[in-house]
Amino acid sequence: MRGIPVIPIENGSATKNLTERDIQVLHDLYQYQMLNIKQIRELHFPGSEKYVYKRLFQLKREGYVKSRPLVEKGKKVGAGYFITEKGLRILEVQGLSNKERRARDNKPSGIRLSSVIERNELYTQLLPYKWSFVNGRDFKKTNGINRGALLSGLFIRQDGKQFVLYILENNTRDQTFLKLQREIKLLSDRNILILCKGPVIYEKLWEAEDMHAKELSIIPFPSAIPIMRWYCTNDILYQELQRFGVVSTEQNRFHFGDMVVQGEATKYYVANCLMGDKMTLHYLKRYSYDVYQRTGIKVLLLHWAVGEFQFPFDRYPHVQSVPFYLEELPTR
Repeated sequence: MRGIPVIPIENGSATKNLTERDIQVLHDLYQYQMLNIKQIRELHFPGSEKYVYKRLFQLKREGYVKSRPLVEKGKKVGAGYFITEKGLRILEVQGLSNKERRARDNKPSGIRLSSVIERNELYTQLLPYKWSFVNGRDFKKTNGINRGALLSGLFIRQDGKQFVLYILENNTRDQTFLKLQREIKLLSDRNILILCKGPVIYEKLWEAEDMHAKELSIIPFPSAIPIMRWYCTNDILYQELQRFGVVSTEQNRFHFGDMVVQGEATKYYVANCLMGDKMTLHYLKRYSYDVYQRTGIKVLLLHWAVGEFQFPFDRYPHVQSVPFYLEELPTR
């Protein structure tokens, strides 16, 4: 990582020993509020565990960052780093910050520390696969959404597809669940991605009948990173589906897919549940056997081979199960 020239700051003095990588670290701390050492190392110091400790110590000693302990179940599990006002002034000189947001506003509160670190773990793990992320604060401001909204941000796949992100605890309260339903109603023209931190909230979301969006993807939190690493572009599906025939894009009039496959003797609609899209199954269930007999077009239903997935295949003989296996995903 090349160094950068000495940078003047507002009072006319100069920064000392700051590199381009230091500026990038400060910018990420500003953008994502708080990162732990593991996340900073993966983003900026890959393969250099000792040096990341040394560099963070120097940035902290010079007053550009601060840290606070991260605690789980009463035990310290590490430290989270956040930017200071001095560090923020460096970003202002570089044109990398919004002057309306000061360091005191950027620091997450104690009750939000674990959720911020958790959200940023998704960001750091998915960045190498060309997913990008807009944090919740900036997304809310840009779209005129209340600051108290539950959403965590916006993920953007490398092919441009966007997902508004929610992360829900297993013991989500009824009041919070009702608030979620109201928010999704306001965002019904967008793709929604909800990551569930337990089976109770996962099942509750699938059972809820009054939640609708353009896509409503519901995934167990532990499965999110491997699924999203693999499914980082729709080109993946074109490759996978070629074993059934010629693949093309075509929005079907039954609203459960935008891909078709023309086999040697059979044409298929593609119903894609690989991102846990509840809306796909909602509309697919309207494509009854009687409707199929009129169209003559069968369905390939793409889904993960896990116990949570349920579909009444016995009542839909025209729908062919196409299971995918998490443990068989290629490491790239």
